[in-house]
Amino acid sequence: MPEHDEDGRVTLAELPAVIESEMVPGADGARVVGGRLHICLGGVDRVFHPRWLLDRSTDPSDVDPTSRQRLYEPADVPKDLVVTDVSLGARREIDVAFSDGRRRRITLEQLSTWIGPDPETPPAARPWTSLEALPTLEWDEVDHDDAVRNALEAFHTLGCFVITGAPTVPGSLHTIAGRFGRVSPTSFGPLFDVRSVPEPEDLAYASVGLSAHLDQPYRSPTPGIQFLHTLLNEAPGGESTVVDGLAAIDALRRHDGAWFTTLCDLPVEFRYDIGSDVVVATAPIIELRTDGTLRQLRVSPRLDFPPYAEPDVLDAYYDARRWLADWLNDPMHQLEFKMEPGDVLVVDNHRVLHGRRPFETARGHRHLQGCYIDHDGPATMWRLLARQQHEIGARR
Repeated sequence: MPEHDEDGRVTLAELPAVIESEMVPGADGARVVGGRLHICLGGVDRVFHPRWLLDRSTDPSDVDPTSRQRLYEPADVPKDLVVTDVSLGARREIDVAFSDGRRRRITLEQLSTWIGPDPETPPAARPWTSLEALPTLEWDEVDHDDAVRNALEAFHTLGCFVITGAPTVPGSLHTIAGRFGRVSPTSFGPLFDVRSVPEPEDLAYASVGLSAHLDQPYRSPTPGIQFLHTLLNEAPGGESTVVDGLAAIDALRRHDGAWFTTLCDLPVEFRYDIGSDVVVATAPIIELRTDGTLRQLRVSPRLDFPPYAEPDVLDAYYDARRWLADWLNDPMHQLEFKMEPGDVLVVDNHRVLHGRRPFETARGHRHLQGCYIDHDGPATMWRLLARQQHEIGARR
């Protein structure tokens, strides 16, 4: 059984380590056939296009050493570029000659890296239907690379984690979120306050409960990652919930493939209109990448409007939307917890839905601040830490 900290949370160190496989390069039979490089790597015959090879050149005449940006334009490369000669060197290098007079040295390790998975890619998303507790990162450890790497692994695999022990001074979320990326303002400002107010312009600013939802799908682009920082939480109730949308759409696909397809195909209007501000975006509830994996989920049941369509299409839409909402709001699939002052909930707003139970304003104050950053912040951090770890290992 996993161990827990004093608050019952699972620590980040308990998450499964990312196992990275590495191709061991070995080459023989380097030759030119039809103007292309043919070489056997790791027992597999590979064919390399000449322009593809040149695109990956790191030669100073091709790439600026500081910016790592190419120094030539597509028109500078002949359309009929071919490889004219190749020789295998003594230090696991090949010397490639091109028809326009260029010669480039390429190591076998480089070739193997280029055709294999990117070793700096963040770990893949892993669907979950239940968590005993949120993975945690102590604010005191936010400058420790190992602790941050574990937090980033939790974010990329599970879509959420919580920072604990953060400052509770209003506005400190700028610094907290800024550790992971650039704060992206919306019409609510760089930071927004979540507390009960008279005549709220958004239900988040009332004391009512909120079902599982993703924030602001009416924006283009939709905010990527939400940070929700607890400054004060004395009011009874108001427990937070998180649920995995990736697991939910996997379940929907298994339950009814036609329903799943409808939510992927039907363009839905998401509209936020308070008179003084109106924002509208049209997109499907489920957006997939070309490889079939989830790019973005949009669930906001109070703000979505399907287009006019044939009755059987809308039957499928409403049945699928209802089934998905029921799954997402089933307590068996949600993690419910009470946010304490200094806790910062971090969720992937394209995947993990959040919500809250109603709270009583007459018996205590509740004040949270929130903000958004883009996905490239944590992704860049992961890549730089992975590169640093690789360089340290190479020096040993």
